[in-house]
Amino acid sequence: MTATPTSTPRNPAPTTLRPALTTPLMRLAWHGRNMWHWVARPLTMGVRGIILDDSDPGGVAASVLLIRHSYVGGWHFPGGGVGKGESLVEAMKREVREEVGLTVESGPQPFGVYARFRHGASDHVAVFVARGWSGTLQADGVEILEARFFPLDRLPEDTSPATRRRIAEFQGREPLAERW
Repeated sequence: MTATPTSTPRNPAPTTLRPALTTPLMRLAWHGRNMWHWVARPLTMGVRGIILDDSDPGGVAASVLLIRHSYVGGWHFPGGGVGKGESLVEAMKREVREEVGLTVESGPQPFGVYARFRHGASDHVAVFVARGWSGTLQADGVEILEARFFPLDRLPEDTSPATRRRIAEFQGREPLAERW
């Protein structure tokens, strides 16, 4: 279960549009989605994956996969929305595959369900822990700019506060919260 860290896109052909056009368009879409939530007030369901690299011979999770989006700052767990007719596990596996090219192979374990009420949304996020995966780590280059495994005790400075809280809960340093 080792992956080569990279921030190279899977399809490098349209790179000329990325810096100048893609990131601003993704941010505009993100803000448009937030405005739609204020108006429509939908109930949504999302998933995130705590993807661990357990290649440490002692069997202790040495590092966790974090991603950096093109439209919002900081480092986060991979994940996204649950599609119609899709189970939570199917959605988490799909999001990880689409965002970073890894295939979650063994059954991911439920970790927690969190309420998230930001930008007018009534969002609920199911978090799963996955230890068995395969593939080559590769950011999609459009939505996800960078993907890397980080040691659990050496997270990047700009790791999102919610991601830091989930890691503290996972490590047993904090009790599970109800809100994201």
